[in-house]
Amino acid sequence: MKIYLCDDSKMDLARLCHYLKKYAQSEKIDIEVEEFLAAADMLSAHAKAKEKPVLIFLDIYMNRMDGMEAANKLRSMGVNTSIVFTTSSKEHAMDAFQVYADGYLVKPFDYESFLHAISRVSSRLHADYKMIDVRIDRMNRKFRIKDICFAETENHGVRIHCMDNVYRASITMEGMKELIGEESSFIMCGRSYLINLDYVESVDSEMIYMQDQETIPIPVRLRKQIKEQYQQYLLGKQVP
Repeated sequence: MKIYLCDDSKMDLARLCHYLKKYAQSEKIDIEVEEFLAAADMLSAHAKAKEKPVLIFLDIYMNRMDGMEAANKLRSMGVNTSIVFTTSSKEHAMDAFQVYADGYLVKPFDYESFLHAISRVSSRLHADYKMIDVRIDRMNRKFRIKDICFAETENHGVRIHCMDNVYRASITMEGMKELIGEESSFIMCGRSYLINLDYVESVDSEMIYMQDQETIPIPVRLRKQIKEQYQQYLLGKQVP
């Protein structure tokens, strides 16, 4: 996940970068930070980049082009990337609202203030980029949680099914559940399967049909519960 920082103060850039990396480590998400000392350089890099940033921290008071002008240019180009402003004054709060900013961080700020500012975009960062680290063939491998279709127990390990491949992991199902955490798209089907509902094609009275063509049997005692969980999840995704 790429994040842009744009500020003409190297000290403020360093502080913000430190807080971002601290946050990413605690939340188990992978980030790549790019720093810019001028808004024009940031806009130029954004135009050329194949991988666009999911979040931009923009200082408002900068020489030549300020952060508010840069944000307006991004929005006029149809860019809907999340923007958090950093500034030494609160007077631009209404302007930030006009460009659909997701946060407003007043300098000087500490880590708690940073966490408050990023809280509005944290769900987006977690949904798309949260990672887990699993032992595969004697080497650690990182998986994006959203890329995992399901996991199933096998002997003393777990088979992790993704759309492109299946991986044999040296971890218990309990360990896998702990790594996944409280992700709303994942449910247990008995003791042997941990399923990402985003990859479920359909559910009938006996089986779960996955998008990778795999089928998962539903224990008799759980058939009603699993079907209800799947239906509730689909309804939740339809809520704007």
